[in-house]
Amino acid sequence: MRLNQHGNPTGTNRMIHIEETLVLIKPDALAGGLTGEIIRRFEAAGLKVGNVRWTCPSLAMLTKHYADLKSKNPGAFDRNIRYLAKKNTLALLLVGVNAIAKARMLIGPTEPSVAPPGTIRGDLSSDTIKFADSQDRGLYNLVHAADSPDSARKEIKLWFG
Repeated sequence: MRLNQHGNPTGTNRMIHIEETLVLIKPDALAGGLTGEIIRRFEAAGLKVGNVRWTCPSLAMLTKHYADLKSKNPGAFDRNIRYLAKKNTLALLLVGVNAIAKARMLIGPTEPSVAPPGTIRGDLSSDTIKFADSQDRGLYNLVHAADSPDSARKEIKLWFG
């Protein structure tokens, strides 16, 4: 396969789908000193950091961000926004080929205790929903990632303006 000066294949009919997605590095990851490792994994997988914002989100901001969760699971919604409100969070705009699916694959499933080895949650956290619920707190799962192109657009607009 021949490559052009940018390292991309030439003479092929492959469509390269560049996307933007939002990832939030949550307070538990920041407190654990895991920020560099998390960003390293995204970059090693070919995703680029297009923008970054250090923030302490308000209850209003988190209510907008997790609006879908409120109707699906009001208890989890309440615990999550209480846990994240007014605490340091790092918002990342990641860019790359199939960035939304790639970021979610690197992160792993929501519950760290069932996330496979090799994923961010599987390697760097071990919290469970049951334990978090027993302590009436949000799940310490290190990161949030947009789950669809529509969510990514909405979340990027919300967090980056």
